Amino acid sequence: MERRRFLAGVGYFSVMAAGGSFVVGCAPGSGSPAADPDLSGLTFITPFQHLISYADVYVAASQGYFADEGLSIEAVGGNGTATSVTQVTADQGQIGKAASVITCPLIADEGADIITIAQGDQRSQYSVASAPGSPLAHPSEWQGKTIGVISKGGTTELLLDAMSVAEGLDPTKVSKVVTGGDLSSLEFLRNGEVDGFITFLGSESVFRQMNEELHYLNTDDFAPMPGDAYFVKRAVLQEREDELVGFLRACRKAFEFMADPANTDAVLDAVGEFNEVEVDDRELAEIKLRAQVELCTPDSGRFLDIDPAAWESAVDLMRTAEIIRDQDVSLDDLVTTAVLDRL
Repeated sequence: MERRRFLAGVGYFSVMAAGGSFVVGCAPGSGSPAADPDLSGLTFITPFQHLISYADVYVAASQGYFADEGLSIEAVGGNGTATSVTQVTADQGQIGKAASVITCPLIADEGADIITIAQGDQRSQYSVASAPGSPLAHPSEWQGKTIGVISKGGTTELLLDAMSVAEGLDPTKVSKVVTGGDLSSLEFLRNGEVDGFITFLGSESVFRQMNEELHYLNTDDFAPMPGDAYFVKRAVLQEREDELVGFLRACRKAFEFMADPANTDAVLDAVGEFNEVEVDDRELAEIKLRAQVELCTPDSGRFLDIDPAAWESAVDLMRTAEIIRDQDVSLDDLVTTAVLDRL
């Protein structure tokens, strides 16, 4: 895949060329991050709207963990991963969130001045879904077939290609069509338009609640890549490291709070302050929450941990899959544990 086309596809070039001036959604009732003069303000740009996926931030706010750290955090809902990256790069937010498959090539090949400081998703939230009667259990089984991706040139297409490359297969032998990320993606499979499609944790939770029989193959089974992670500009890391330590400490406390099922109602109430629709169906919201906590729990047991060896392996695979062209950039240019080491 031609790299500039990919990066333009995720919006990096188009938005930066426009000076980064575009509007993203703020949570109802969220004010200026510096509204309290006694608190230091930071703005967090979500990858996409306000979802249970970012509940650690909402819980840290509602439980007073940020205030305990002397922080006031404004959470702003993005329009996609590109929003989070471009807003942070354009200094319209200090903290963003994106997967390594997005941030690493931007840093290595395009010189994006950002670096990952903590990892939220400890495994992939994406899976290849297929019919149980014709399950796709190996990348070789979709060579010459059609697979649905959430967006053209985005994270899911890159992961699908990487799964093929990891097994020595040619990703160009797979036809990809956009099926989106909502429940309508299932219709493409039912209608025979695709042999499988990539789904994410949220829609997978809905399908399971619906008792929809599907076979799921997590992308990490063949192309393990660090998932959504917190990143900042290098200048912010240098100038505001103490505040970033407080941000991550509060988010880790929030994850620990979320992990206790007794706190489910309080967690969903916190999410509801930002997006009522996300928690309207309480049963489904609880399923999503429990799945999210599992997704974010590392082997170490310390939420937000970074495994440098896993990142190194992922970067090697990205180079093999030509997601990253640069052969010289070091891991220290892509990710750092300096902030986490101070928690």
